[in-house]
Amino acid sequence: MKELERYFLIDEFEDGWGMEDGFICEEQLFEYCTEALFIPEEKIDELNMIGSELEIVLRDLELEDINDDWYVNLVKNSKDN
Repeated sequence: MKELERYFLIDEFEDGWGMEDGFICEEQLFEYCTEALFIPEEKIDELNMIGSELEIVLRDLELEDINDDWYVNLVKNSKDN
């Protein structure tokens, strides 16, 4: 079985989240991922802001996750690593 991608970089954010303001707390990153990107809480392993990019590391991915809308959108919206 192919290893599921679990590391993503996002550099374009939805308006109104203040992600481009510079000062971002971990709670804001988590909220953005769960409410704007619809990533299930239990799938989030680590979140970091690196410059103007959001690094998302996922955990416990299963084969059926790759067909879920949130995962498909995450793959589409992330930068190529």
